[in-house]
This record gives sequence, structure tokens and C-alpha cells, in this order.
Amino acid sequence: MSQPGWNPVRLSGDQGKTQPEKSPSAISVELAVKTEEARKAFEEVIANNPEFRVKPAKEAGPAKLHILELDDDLKQSFSFIESILQSEDGSEVFLTAPCLESGILLEAMRAGVKEFFPQPIQKEEIQQALEKVASRSKSLRHSPSTKVGQVIGVFGGKGGVGTTSIAVNLAVCLQKAGERKSVVLVEVNQHGGDLPLFFDLQPNHSFRDIGADLSRLDTALLTRILTKHATGVHVLPSGYDDLSSGRLTPECVEPTLKLLQSLFDYVVIDCGHVLDLTTKKVIEVSSSIVVVSTLIVPVVHRTKRILDLLRGSGCDNEKIKLVLNRYTPEEKEVLKETEEALKFPASWLMPNDYPTASGAINNGAPLVVHAPRSQVAKCFQEMAASMITGNQDQKESTHWVDRLRKIMIGRSKPRPVHA
Repeated sequence: MSQPGWNPVRLSGDQGKTQPEKSPSAISVELAVKTEEARKAFEEVIANNPEFRVKPAKEAGPAKLHILELDDDLKQSFSFIESILQSEDGSEVFLTAPCLESGILLEAMRAGVKEFFPQPIQKEEIQQALEKVASRSKSLRHSPSTKVGQVIGVFGGKGGVGTTSIAVNLAVCLQKAGERKSVVLVEVNQHGGDLPLFFDLQPNHSFRDIGADLSRLDTALLTRILTKHATGVHVLPSGYDDLSSGRLTPECVEPTLKLLQSLFDYVVIDCGHVLDLTTKKVIEVSSSIVVVSTLIVPVVHRTKRILDLLRGSGCDNEKIKLVLNRYTPEEKEVLKETEEALKFPASWLMPNDYPTASGAINNGAPLVVHAPRSQVAKCFQEMAASMITGNQDQKESTHWVDRLRKIMIGRSKPRPVHA
């Protein structure tokens, strides 16, 4: 989402006031109310209710209840509210405004707002509304549905192997394949990352906004910073490159990814090709690591070093998935030699289709949208399907590799490979 016109800021919970000790299981409330009198009324009622607590800004994960004050720009305000309700399971939104108009109330109800409080605030109404929230929470307590999204890190064996293209198309296929699933694509590449170009986007915000003041990180800020593409994928570019000042740090990346995990079913991360402290942190939190390589000798050499580092650091082989990009049927023997050198089997072989791939990039469209019937698009769809399944064993993965090999090798008789 890109909504620069409305920026709800937490105005309580971290302002130096001593908050009453509350149970960690108390329902967390994110309070973004600018009008002082109204804010104090909400604070007082929440402070006196042991079942609720104001969520600290540094606490990871979404709040269960958002209390927001309506902005003058109604369209952006309600779009923001809808994005919160769509991305968070079981969350609720209360809204307040200086006046109560029938049109505003109707729009609030359509957006999914549970309660609307005209100002001046009546504390008795707040208390009654909180009691309803507590009652609904208790009814769901025996069957909680806490979202912990799958984190997929995509790492390039070397620059130029197609890491961003793999990440982009995998994210889009995950979005299209999973019913009612949410996907966010994050870029932590700080060395010439160009993720927005693959979507023809000009986002107003990036990871740099989070890094500028980590203490502001919460659901409201993160939802505002994300940009939603027409495919349904939310995008968070890094905002850094070799020419910019500052760098993403592990201390910034870790809480951001944890919050994204609580909001989205799949978090796909374009890590670039540089293994630094930040990308190492991504690897730590990833449930799957996709290593992208080609059959070019310098790339294979560096890919081997990366795989050795991953395995040497205790990373489980089952967690690592090797993608060999730009494969042609003539490279059958080279493929065999490469897998032996890497001591690692390829999970997917991506066909070499330069005209289709370059056409998609130049048109600012994901390849699976630009050419959905191409062989490359089908490979991306299969990759996404295996990620959704999640529990596929190595035998099933190898079955797909063997099937693709037979299809591609059968199209063209292999030529001898000369040293």
C-alpha cells in the first residue's frame, strides 16, 4: 500500500508514563488518536481494564485492537483500515472522529470497523465496547489462529543470475496459487537492488523508512509503507544501493520480518548475492532458502562456497533448495558434473528463455503475468506449489526435476560438451 496522506502515529504506551502492570495475555491495543481529550479517555478506560493493555511500539506482532482517529482524507483512511483488517487474522478496529455523520458511519461499517465513537468521548461506551471485544476473544481462545508466515529467502550465487526475477515470480505464483493467502515481497539487497522495476512501481516508501527510526515500527507504520501491486503481492523495496548512505542492520531486519510473518502467509525475500550480517539474519529466520545459480563456471564456484557456508553454519540440507537458472537441453552432461561438484541436487531447472524474460522485465511485468503459458512460467508455478505444500520430501522434489529433465532433453538431442 502507498498512502502518504495518512500516517497514524502511536501517541500512547511509550510516552514516559508508568503503565499499570498487565498480564502478557491481555488484549493488546494500538492507540493512534491525536485529539488529546479523546486519547486520554481511551487511555484511562484501557488502564482500568485488566483485560487490555496498550501495545509498546517495540513489541513485535500485530495488535488485536486498533483504535484510530479519522483523518480528513476519508478515502485513504478507509483504504488503510481495510488493509489492516485484510492482513491480520482476528484483529478489530475502533474509529473515532470529532463528529458523527451518517455517510461516514456507513463507510466505516463497510470497511469493517466494529465501533465508531463520536467526540467528545463517552467512557461508558468505550467500556461496553471493550467488554464485547473481550467476550469475542474468549470465545475464540480455545481455537486460536495465530498466523506465522513462511519465510522464503532467495539468495544469488553471484550477481546477474536472476535472483530478483526468481523472487518476483515465485511471490506472484504464491499469491495466485493460494486461496485467501497473503504474500509480501521484501528486498534486503543493498547493492543495486531494483525490485520496483520488475513491477513497474514507483513506491513512496521503503525499508529505509523503518531503518530511520526503528522505535516507530508497528502494524500501522508497516502497513502504510508497503506498496500493493495489481497481482495482490505487497512489496517492500530496500531503498538502499551502493550510492546511498546508511545500511540495513540485522537489528532492523529481524523485528520487521517477525512482524511481517504475523501479517502475511508468505514472506519472500530478495537477498541479492552478498552474504553479510543482514542476509545472514534473513537466512536464520527463513524456513526455506532458495539458492539461485547457473551452469557458468565462476557462478558454480561461488555457489559451492555459499552452499558450504550454509551447511557449515548448521543449516539443514532440507531447508536449502537449489535453482539452476537458464538451463538448456544441451547442458545435460554439464548439469550432472555441476551437481557432483556442488554435492547438492538441483530442486528446479529453469529453462533459458531470454526473449520472454527480457520482455517481461522491459515491460515492468512479472514473467508469469507477461507470458503465463511459457515453460518458464510453468516452472515457477510448480515451484510455488511445492512451497505451499511445505512438507514435500526430497523424493517428490526430485520427481519434478526428473520430469522436467525428460521434457527438456527430449526436445533436443544433446550435443557433446567440450572442455
